[in-house]
Amino acid sequence: MNDKEMKELRANIQNLENNSETIYQKQSAEREAFLNAPENQECIAKIKASLKAAQIAYEMRKKAGLTQAEIAKILHIRQPNYARIERGQNVSINTLADIANACGAEIDIKYHFKHA
Repeated sequence: MNDKEMKELRANIQNLENNSETIYQKQSAEREAFLNAPENQECIAKIKASLKAAQIAYEMRKKAGLTQAEIAKILHIRQPNYARIERGQNVSINTLADIANACGAEIDIKYHFKHA
């Protein structure tokens, strides 16, 4: 590769780096706008609740010293179905109560008002 080609390659790499940063900043701004848009707050609250339930299921299982396969067997479900619970998919209060029971724990549900 000659000097001219090397300079051109360096310029192309610099352009890519600059474009990547610009694209990242634009995507970050779009994400921020989406997350703060009032019309999306209900959906975001549901997602947060599902993720919190998944976290609770995971923590109970780990503290009980059980694998996903072991707790799935106790719950009479397949391990992939239990894995979905820990990913926050279709987690209900009843499911969390069943997991708590299998782990020797209990669920304590609390709430608070957003604008209090």
